[in-house]
Amino acid sequence: MAEEVLPNLDLQDSQTPQESQDDEFETMLEKAKAVLNKLNSQEVTLKESLALYESGMRYLKDAQEILEQAKLQYQEFKD
Repeated sequence: MAEEVLPNLDLQDSQTPQESQDDEFETMLEKAKAVLNKLNSQEVTLKESLALYESGMRYLKDAQEILEQAKLQYQEFKD
């Protein structure tokens, strides 16, 4: 279920690193919410539930890493 994300090569619509990081964070949260909604569905088998749980935890871990990076950047600007 690995999703390949290709870089946006449209130079006219370039984002700052902070905007890109914000988008990534929001995307990870949305994906985690979608997984949670699927897990709450009673139409999911145990095997599917375990796979969904693993992917949801991965999304949350990625979101946490983005938050930690943002926190470090904030500390650098603050100091």
